[in-house]
Amino acid sequence: MIHNNRHNHTGGINHAGGDNDGDGNILNVHRDTTPQGRVDRILTHRLWGLLIFIGIIWLMFYCTFNLGAYPQGWIESLMGWLSRIVEENMGISWFKDFLQKGIIDGVGAVLAFLPNIIILFFFMSILQESNYLSRAATVMDKYMHFIGLHGSSFIPMLMGFGCNVPAIMATRSIERRSDRILTMLAIPYIPCSARMPVFLVFSGIFFREQQVLVMLLLYGGSIFIGILVALIYKYIFFRAKSDDYIIELPPLNTPSFITSLRVMWDAASEYLKKIGTVVLLAVVIIWALDYFPLQKENGPARESYLEQFGKAVEPVMKPLGFDWKMSVALVTGISAKEFIVSTLGVLYQSEEGISETDLAEKLSKDPHFTKANTLSFMIFSLLYLPCIATAATIKRESRSWKWATVSIVSTLGVAWIISFIVFRVALIIF
Repeated sequence: MIHNNRHNHTGGINHAGGDNDGDGNILNVHRDTTPQGRVDRILTHRLWGLLIFIGIIWLMFYCTFNLGAYPQGWIESLMGWLSRIVEENMGISWFKDFLQKGIIDGVGAVLAFLPNIIILFFFMSILQESNYLSRAATVMDKYMHFIGLHGSSFIPMLMGFGCNVPAIMATRSIERRSDRILTMLAIPYIPCSARMPVFLVFSGIFFREQQVLVMLLLYGGSIFIGILVALIYKYIFFRAKSDDYIIELPPLNTPSFITSLRVMWDAASEYLKKIGTVVLLAVVIIWALDYFPLQKENGPARESYLEQFGKAVEPVMKPLGFDWKMSVALVTGISAKEFIVSTLGVLYQSEEGISETDLAEKLSKDPHFTKANTLSFMIFSLLYLPCIATAATIKRESRSWKWATVSIVSTLGVAWIISFIVFRVALIIF
């Protein structure tokens, strides 16, 4: 629980039994000698608390990627079996092409990452149910003050790992408007679960042995960039000092396994609902744009509508190492990040029937992909606008299109600039 404190404190112990951190932020850390008091002193320690937090996040990602790899492989095998059934029992037709290249490749590419999503939400549920998030906010409070914020802003930012939309809505608990706006503008840089399939596909191709490290660097880097951008926003738009806050630590709880399973079920239901509605609709549109116009007899080589569009935007993205297919996937990803993988699933199919249904396998055999442009692609996917819903939520919560526009423009600009720099450096390293 986070309370606004309008009084000026100059140091020492506050009346609630906590310490002043020297920056005007009162951290209500229990100093008693009970077991919980001793645990809290460790979990909120400036050094040990930070190391524990990093260790917890590492464990969460390690389990998400490694445990999720097994059911992910089962789903991919199921997609391969369905593809073979279609291939063996249907003649050449537009409907067969739609089933294979649209539904199986497009929807299947997104569906394969369902296990990773629910494992991530399972760990987030444990952190929330145990009341550890307040401890993490206390640890991060001092670092947040470099951008004029406080630990209370860190909780909505941490929620952004699940989904940016409810994370932005969670900023309602921040009383000062400038702090609330700054937190809203920083949250879109937090990688939501919808971005995870992109990272898993590409890190699994070129960084398989260092996948957890690469993911930690991506996630940690995005938080750093979000904080850096928020610092710039603070300097430009809000120069007033933030109010002092007390961060009270609720008692540590033993997480409910049943509650965590319910969270996993809800996450799976929402993900499947999204796949069965917006993702399916997007796949149909993407497949149609890729399938038409049909090749005319004795006519020139066919260029689909999707390819024509991709080549039109390719010059803007080429300095980052992207071809027209990668560019199209990023454009469709503006609607929802899951569309990036589903678009690639439609575009990167085998030329001679579906011999492979694993999207990563197809991408690994495309000579255009290198470590350099793969890293650039992941970073761009990481930093640019999460989705239209996020921008709409910023507009609704801030009650102004100004901040939504600032978020859209700045995330696109930051993503392009950093991806360009990383790509050029990576060309030298790799």
